[in-house]
Amino acid sequence: MNVNGSLLLQQHLAQILKTGRAISEKAPARLDKIEEEWNNLVTGKPVNQNIVPRTIYESWQRSMEYGVDPYSKNRRFLSKEEIKKQILDNHDFIKKFGDIIIEVQSLAREKGLSVQIFDSEAKGLQLIAHTNFLHRELGVRSPIPAGLAENEVGTNAACLALRENKSVQVLGPEHFNFYFHNFYCSAAPIHNSKGEVIGAINISSYSHRHTIDTLMLVTLLAKTFDSINFIMDTMGKLDTISLAMNSTIDYLPHGMVYVNNDNEIEHYNDKIVEMLGLDKSNIKADLAKYISTLQNNIVNDSGHKKEIYLDVNGRKKRFFVSTKKILNHTSNEEKIIFIENAKNANNTLQGNEADYTFNDIIGKSHNLIDVKNQAKIVAKSSSPVLIFGESGTGKELFAQAIHNESPRKINPFVAINCGALPHDLVESELFGYESGAFTGASKNGKPGKLEVACGGTLFLDEIESMPLNIQIKLLRVLSTNKICRIGGIKEIPIDIRLISGTKKDLLQEADEGNFREDLYYRIGIITLKLPSLRERDDDIPILAKHFIDIFSKEYNLHVKEIDNEFFEALTCYSWRGNIRELRNVIERAIVLLSGRTKISLCDLPEKIVKAYNYKTLKNKIRVIENTKNGSNNLMKMSEEIVIELLLSEENGNLSKTAERLGISRTTLYNKINSSKKLKMLFSKHKIG
Repeated sequence: MNVNGSLLLQQHLAQILKTGRAISEKAPARLDKIEEEWNNLVTGKPVNQNIVPRTIYESWQRSMEYGVDPYSKNRRFLSKEEIKKQILDNHDFIKKFGDIIIEVQSLAREKGLSVQIFDSEAKGLQLIAHTNFLHRELGVRSPIPAGLAENEVGTNAACLALRENKSVQVLGPEHFNFYFHNFYCSAAPIHNSKGEVIGAINISSYSHRHTIDTLMLVTLLAKTFDSINFIMDTMGKLDTISLAMNSTIDYLPHGMVYVNNDNEIEHYNDKIVEMLGLDKSNIKADLAKYISTLQNNIVNDSGHKKEIYLDVNGRKKRFFVSTKKILNHTSNEEKIIFIENAKNANNTLQGNEADYTFNDIIGKSHNLIDVKNQAKIVAKSSSPVLIFGESGTGKELFAQAIHNESPRKINPFVAINCGALPHDLVESELFGYESGAFTGASKNGKPGKLEVACGGTLFLDEIESMPLNIQIKLLRVLSTNKICRIGGIKEIPIDIRLISGTKKDLLQEADEGNFREDLYYRIGIITLKLPSLRERDDDIPILAKHFIDIFSKEYNLHVKEIDNEFFEALTCYSWRGNIRELRNVIERAIVLLSGRTKISLCDLPEKIVKAYNYKTLKNKIRVIENTKNGSNNLMKMSEEIVIELLLSEENGNLSKTAERLGISRTTLYNKINSSKKLKMLFSKHKIG
């Protein structure tokens, strides 16, 4: 349910709670009389039909004819584990009905209600909320029936709602079975798009105070479910635009945009705005930017989903996209595009996904292109890959791109930084453990990353940090393709593609006794060496512009101009932290703009500015050195350049300039007076 629908539901509930309270207080006196008539029924005495409602009396009679024992306890109830599983396993219902399920659970928690959905035969389909579970999380005190068929348990709200095709209540002793007399239940039928009864929703409470509340609530929920069922069923068979799109698409749990024959956006829902992180002040314009990309990736009207990657606020996110073509009243072809978050569509990955492809590896330098081409070839195989590169060169980026280019891309990508794990946790993280394997172990055990990555790719970054005893176990796993959990005796077969990352020479580490040489030859069948950023100077401006675009969007800033000196300074720096350091420097520059729209040299850290000034000075001196006319006065001209540069850096402050030159202020003043060029500078800027 969208935000507006959720607020509407809350408003209805507030009104229900406000108006229903006084009426429900009168219920106990009437129920005492009903209980007397129930006793007459089960003891074979006449029942006063003026006291017992007609539908209840007729159901009692049918229950007697079915031979239902009113005192029977032989009924099937959900176990504690089944209750927990059904409540926690509400993915499909939330996926179909949206936030309404969350609203119902919240209300049940507050009011002490249990909410259950039954099929057309009164068999339990889904427990949405159970008060004891929600309050305590552990333990179940009240029973939850697995089914409420009238010929099995007798009179109850769910079976009457299905039979009568309307909202009903069965309160306390109105139930045929004695052990249901503590329950106050309201139920309403649920219909499909054809109006056929397909099930019922039942709300039960221990308190008679909620009887009017729950009757109104269950009716409202059933109506809402009916509307969503109608929308979902109808949209699947859509062949005309006769539906009022504005009033229906907001109920859908998927992102959706309706595009006319001229590729103009007619309608969209809130979900797609949320998924794509669109600016609410300019939604249609921002959404239009995605339309061409979406349409180019659509499998035409096949109903099949296609995996795509979209740039959402500067970050790559994975989605599934599909379409439904329709004809409008003028026979023009139009379409509805559906977009779904890939993580919701494939829960088996559990967040172990590779987000980046080779298109995300930015740069044009020949050494980068060479290693990218080599990696693309390697991706087609399942051979182990060792990626060597300095910190920040993009080892995991390459690992993810290889995974997404491989036949394993639909399976998990699991990454571990061996250097970030304490040595005593590496084994359990990799191999998992059985229940009770050690103090503090989960009672259910835990699969390791090798197990989770089965069918996909395991990336071990900083593998040089892996303890030697674990290296031995990993070597055996790679040899046998089997693992054994800590504390276990059963070997588990696995199928993984191993990619390792390192910033050290592993053969040298092996010579020093820090790494097993036999493991090196096992994981290094194919080695990729990533170039450092200082080896790809031409890519620095490209990467810088890319990061400027990303952070401008993220911080909602508009950069209109970038000084050439800014890019030149970036190429003068050594970049020990490589691309990661460059990214941080650009983010710092964007954050410090403070309302300005131009990025300049002053937005860079001092160390980069000094590197730029040093290189600039060096180049100027080299030019002088190569000039015949200046060779005799090389020392003097170089001195002038240095003084000019430092004066500029210190904004004309003589004292600070003299301090940096290692001379007195008087000496500096004399040097300025002895140079025509410096005197002109002194006069022009009024240096003091």
